[in-house]
Amino acid sequence: MQPRIGIRREDKSCWERRVPVTPEDARSLKDEHGVEVYVQPSPNRAFSEAEFRAAGAVMQEDLAPCPVIFGVKEIPLEQFAPGKTYVFFSHVIKGQPYNMPMLQRILDLGCNLIDYEKIADDQGRRLIFFGRFAGIAGALETLWALGRRLAWEGAPTPLTAIRHPHAYRDLAEAKAAVAEVGAAIRAERLPEAVTPLVIGVAGYGNVARGAWEILDLLPIKSIEPEALAALEGGASARHVIYA
Repeated sequence: MQPRIGIRREDKSCWERRVPVTPEDARSLKDEHGVEVYVQPSPNRAFSEAEFRAAGAVMQEDLAPCPVIFGVKEIPLEQFAPGKTYVFFSHVIKGQPYNMPMLQRILDLGCNLIDYEKIADDQGRRLIFFGRFAGIAGALETLWALGRRLAWEGAPTPLTAIRHPHAYRDLAEAKAAVAEVGAAIRAERLPEAVTPLVIGVAGYGNVARGAWEILDLLPIKSIEPEALAALEGGASARHVIYA
């Protein structure tokens, strides 16, 4: 029998667009390794059904023919099937109470669980972890929240134009939107009530570098922390201060 894997539809969060296997991966699995890829339809996934079909994947609701099923986030209890292998972020390795029923269900059905968090190299270093895109999404979400908070406090800023990360079609569209906000800050100035608007980024790893991909689209002015006390609001109204 030809080996098969299934790609489940993500249903934990309405904004979840990630997929564990891309159309390019599906094509490689089929052409180079003889693995059939079955994909559940989804209206939210970053890749379209047409892209998966063009790559040779089988689009269908029923993943019963697949002994191994891949996902991203946790799976509802009623969707596990006896004896199958599931690959996803299970969030159980720390004994998280809210996922113990799911882990018990996996054990009761005699399933195998392969958790992305436990995939490591020979030195025990994780191979799947938060990286650049986590920083990008986190920066967008933070700017979205800040814009609405300031507006709620009676000091609306151009930041209110920023949307949730999942609301953008792709990264290029998100970056274009942030760049427009940056141009508006330069042209319109920030309200005096919120200046100087100061941000900080902790760390220098992949997540931080992803965050800076977004923040650098704003009119950033970098200063030393000890200079913060001397800043005057009006003088920094066309910039976001980084210290």
